[in-house]
Amino acid sequence: MSGGTDIEDPAALNHAGSGAHEIAGRTRSVGEYPVDETHSASRDFARGNWDGRLGTALSDLAATWTSQVTALAGDCDSLAGQCGGSGLLFLRTEEANTQYMRSLSSEPSPFG
Repeated sequence: MSGGTDIEDPAALNHAGSGAHEIAGRTRSVGEYPVDETHSASRDFARGNWDGRLGTALSDLAATWTSQVTALAGDCDSLAGQCGGSGLLFLRTEEANTQYMRSLSSEPSPFG
């Protein structure tokens, strides 16, 4: 892309949007595994000979991890929507402009 708001390849925007959406899904899937394992460990360290502080710390870690994974996946989904929306809007605007210009070419020019 060149500087400013020029869009040289709207298909690339759509492709980027699809990629960002795919990354969001992968982030959610991959992000779930450590949380399950950490919750399991937090239960194990919360009882028995442990005083429970390690279990609480692991639970807090899992909550923070979940929050961060959710935020990252949400940002990827947002980016996907923005890229896809921009590409689609560009294509629709270009199509409308082309149709309008074609309609003008059939009328005689007021400039001779």
